[in-house]
Amino acid sequence: MHEGSIIIRLPVAVSEIEKLNALVRRFGELHEVPSRALYAVNLALDELVTNTILYGFDDPENQEFEVRLDVSGTELRGELRDGGRVFNPLEVPPPNLDAPLQEREVGGLGLHLVRSLMDRLEYRREGVKNVLTLAKRIR
Repeated sequence: MHEGSIIIRLPVAVSEIEKLNALVRRFGELHEVPSRALYAVNLALDELVTNTILYGFDDPENQEFEVRLDVSGTELRGELRDGGRVFNPLEVPPPNLDAPLQEREVGGLGLHLVRSLMDRLEYRREGVKNVLTLAKRIR
């Protein structure tokens, strides 16, 4: 494994998600990140970016999001920054997985998946930006 980082800036558009996935995979390969950790971070970022694109902006025209990836020590860290409406995904209550399917509320499963995949999640607001940091142990 090799330490390093990358910053990826892409337009707020569903068509950019596959490009992000490919860049994350390539970064992981170049830095010899174990495939399980890379898969988990890539899946979590896919879910978070999809939610940002679909629900974070009234008008996504001329907007962008930024993903920073860092491999250092025993962690692969990702940071998602966007200028969408204020939203702390860590405040969303976990879904009731014990309730019958027809009684469950819509939404929340993607965030539940992200929580279960990551070892650490942190949210903060910096000026007009949402900043969500995620971390996955790689050793």
